[in-house]
Amino acid sequence: MPRDSRTADGTRAETDAAAPGASAAAATATKPSGMTPTVTEAAGLPDAAEAERTSPGSDEDVLVGAAGSGPAAGSGPAAGARADRAPAWVRLWWTPLVLFAVLGLLAGGAGLRVLLDRPPADDSVDVGFARDMSEHHSQAVQMAMVEFSHGGNADVRNMAQDIALSQQREIGVMDAWLSGWGRTSTSANAPMAWMADAGADAGDHGDHGTAGTGAMTDGTMPGGGMPGRTGETVRMPGMATESELGSLAAASGRDLDVQFLTLMIHHHRGGVAMAQYASMHADDDRVRALARAMVVNQAWEIDQMQRYLEQLGAPRA
Repeated sequence: MPRDSRTADGTRAETDAAAPGASAAAATATKPSGMTPTVTEAAGLPDAAEAERTSPGSDEDVLVGAAGSGPAAGSGPAAGARADRAPAWVRLWWTPLVLFAVLGLLAGGAGLRVLLDRPPADDSVDVGFARDMSEHHSQAVQMAMVEFSHGGNADVRNMAQDIALSQQREIGVMDAWLSGWGRTSTSANAPMAWMADAGADAGDHGDHGTAGTGAMTDGTMPGGGMPGRTGETVRMPGMATESELGSLAAASGRDLDVQFLTLMIHHHRGGVAMAQYASMHADDDRVRALARAMVVNQAWEIDQMQRYLEQLGAPRA
């Protein structure tokens, strides 16, 4: 039996512990009629789990709201927002269309790229320039390495090194083009056939070539080359003859410096004439860009080498 006790103000208080179901009963008593107490309420436990189960963001409410039925449907702004949300299959119906459109654009672009990147013909200016200029550069590298090894003037040796490095790099670039185009680095075609209509643009090789100063009047391409100053034939404008290369290899000191500068100036002039023609007539943007760079760089080197000849007390080439 609960014991009665009186407080200081004479009120009656219960001192015994409440029965386990007392709080639940009290909670039930405060609920509106017709509502059944939850399991947690009946057990006298906190109602957090029940609140979580019926929270606005729960999966149950989303499903009920989407179906438009049940207690959560149409109750409050959150329920209205959930009801307005389209099902996943509605939101994703356009995905296959987008994928097909992207694939179509990619396929069309690849086809267009194939047409635009069609390799140049074997007898084109692009291929002919890459082949002949690579050979032309190879002789320049050969002469420059002789000067670098045995020359007497440090400035001239440094210029020879720069020429060898830059022209060897350009050889690698042009070889890569030929390989990418499916073309060989050599051809049975006559050298300079891609420049057969150049006329005065090619220069007069009778004096090792001076770009733009005279026409090719020696007749020449069919015989496999052009006559040099000693009566020997060379394949392209500006190239040294075999006897000139032999004399260069046998020289040393100042004599080598002067021979190298003279031969390389003529060599550069022939190369500039070839590069000028390619810069105007090649189809590939890369070929035209490299040809223009060659014209600028070799023209500057010609001026510098002329100054070196003057410093050495030798006549200008």
